[in-house]
Amino acid sequence: MKMILPRASICASALASILIASAFLPGCTHPTRAQFDIDRGWAVYGVRIETTRGIDPEVTPEQLAPYADTGTRVVLSGTITEVCRTMGCWLDIAGSTGATVRIMNKDHAFFIPRNARGRGVHAIGYAVVREQSVEMLKHLAQDAGKPQAQIDAITEPKSSLLFIADSVILPSGGLDAPVAIPVAETPEAETPAAETPAAEASTIGAVSK
Repeated sequence: MKMILPRASICASALASILIASAFLPGCTHPTRAQFDIDRGWAVYGVRIETTRGIDPEVTPEQLAPYADTGTRVVLSGTITEVCRTMGCWLDIAGSTGATVRIMNKDHAFFIPRNARGRGVHAIGYAVVREQSVEMLKHLAQDAGKPQAQIDAITEPKSSLLFIADSVILPSGGLDAPVAIPVAETPEAETPAAETPAAEASTIGAVSK
């Protein structure tokens, strides 16, 4: 004899199957490592953004290139090898193989501690490929404290893979306070704003999405 189950039992059974299946979907509702570290007390510089595995790809510098100019928000993780020594407005990070990428804080909207070298880091944002002018490259080299001879050797623009960060997450404790964001002032210099390194950096960030 064929047994006919009540409709309520069928619905309950189907719901249970869906719940069981969803429990095995990889990373659908699990926080990223960055989110986990934020929840356990790491400091957030910039915009606090919640990230979830399965939605926000987690990558290292070695894995970043395929996401360039795709508009995909990613979580980039590595170890800080260099920080802008003037303001803390950019940082270089390395992956396990030594591959590096430069992170630029979007629109200069926030700075990170200048003594953060050697720290583990997460950054949330977008990968882009941009050509940087000779003036901009020299400005960045000065920020990094490079020797004058090395700065003078920069004579051509360069296209680079960059990461425009909405937020940077660092272990709390043992870090200096970041430089205060300066109050906007009317520029007195005659150099057009669009030609300054700061304007170029801001433009790179503005077109990151």
